This record gives sequence, C-alpha cells and structure tokens, in this order.
Amino acid sequence: MRGRYIFTKEDVQGLQLPISEQAMQNSLTRLTNRGIIMSPWKNFYVAIPTEYKLRGAVPPSFYIDSLMKFLKRNYYVSLLSAAELNGASHQKAMVFQVTVNGKSIRSSIKNGTKLEFTLRQNLPLGFTKQVKTQTGYIVVSGPELTALDIVAEEQKIGGLSRAAEILVELCETTSWDEGKLPLLNYFCSSTIQRLGYLLEQIKEYEQADNLYALIKRKEKGMRRTLLKQSATASKDMPINKRWKIIENHKIEIDEI
Repeated sequence: MRGRYIFTKEDVQGLQLPISEQAMQNSLTRLTNRGIIMSPWKNFYVAIPTEYKLRGAVPPSFYIDSLMKFLKRNYYVSLLSAAELNGASHQKAMVFQVTVNGKSIRSSIKNGTKLEFTLRQNLPLGFTKQVKTQTGYIVVSGPELTALDIVAEEQKIGGLSRAAEILVELCETTSWDEGKLPLLNYFCSSTIQRLGYLLEQIKEYEQADNLYALIKRKEKGMRRTLLKQSATASKDMPINKRWKIIENHKIEIDEI
C-alpha cells in the first residue's frame, strides 16, 4: 500500500516484529508459496503487483537495479536484453543478461527467468544509458557498446549470424563518431575487426567506414584473426583484406 515493492530480509528484521527469526522465515516462505512475494535472490524479496499475479513473477527489469545495489555491484543490462531495449525488437529472449564487475556470479534460473551474468572488471559505464522502468531506472548498454558486446560474447547470443541479425536493427541508432573512440579501448582489436566485417556483411558500409577510421587511430594495429574463434581454419580459407578476417565461418542472415 505504501508503494514499496522490494525489500530484504534485513529490512524485515529492522521492523523488530515480536516473532522469532524462524517464525519470520516461515512467514516469508509462506508468502512466497502463495505468490504474494517472490525471491529472485537469497534474502532479497519482491512484492508481486496485481498485474503480474497470473504470471507469479515480475520481469527482472523490475528489480535488477535494486538487486545489484543489494549485491554491491556495478552493472549494466547487456547483450540480447540490451539489444531489445535499444530497439532491436525482434531479439526477445528467455534470458535476462547482465554484465557485472567484481567476483563471478553464477547464472541461474530464478522464478522461471534465467539471469545470466557476464563478468567484466572494467565496465565502460560512460557508454551506458538510464532506462526508466516501473520501479525507477536501470543501467543499459548504449547501442555501440551493445554492438561490440554481442560480437565479443557471440556464443552467449546464438552465434555470429545472430549477431549480424541484431546489428541490422541496432544500426538504426549506432553512430561511430569521434566520441566513440574511448569505447574501443575496452575491447581487443579482434572484436572490433569482427564487428567491422559484420557491418559490411549487412551492407552498412558507411558505419563500417566510420568504425574503420576509428580503429586506424588506435595504437594497436590490426592482425589476422579468425572470424569465429572456436571454429577451425585452413590455409586455403579466404581473408578479408580490409579487416584482416580469416573467413572460417559463413554468416547466414534471414533478412537484410
């Protein structure tokens, strides 16, 4: 009734209710079983609003910012989850992907939704944005950071062909201008080369040219690199001269 949806076990203890610790825990368990609250993390609870009663759970965007503060982690919503929030509307997934710093967090299924965490010690928070939700704001990677992330972590989004399909939609909002030069310092040259190669594959030649101009300004030069790191390569495979990509994987895109 007070409009507070998220609380912790410590918050309940702070109320100094005239019940034992065990009785309090039993009450929280009963409320969870009845679908009144949910617990996406140990000692972390979310009251389920009326509009989510039938589902029995709220989406992670509802509580992820509070959860990260509870865990004392910097974060940003990333990969497929960020792509959807950046306008790639066809990229819905049954997983909610978040990039965090600090110690590794094990990905797990919470209330029917898989929370998947990617670890990165140095978060490029200057290239994120605030997205308003029902409970406040969440930190989401901007379109350029999202583009680089889906190439760097392509195994987590369904492969390079899926990355290319996402880029088709992301390119409506990406802009590889001078202000994005510091962002490239957060990624290895091979990731940037693969992104440039994919931009040309989806016929985004102007964006590829702008990205190429930025990478040429980086101190590290481009070296021959495999398009798909986990795939094998042979000496007779073609090499893209501009991006120095060994084409050991075929990009297949449904629509361009």
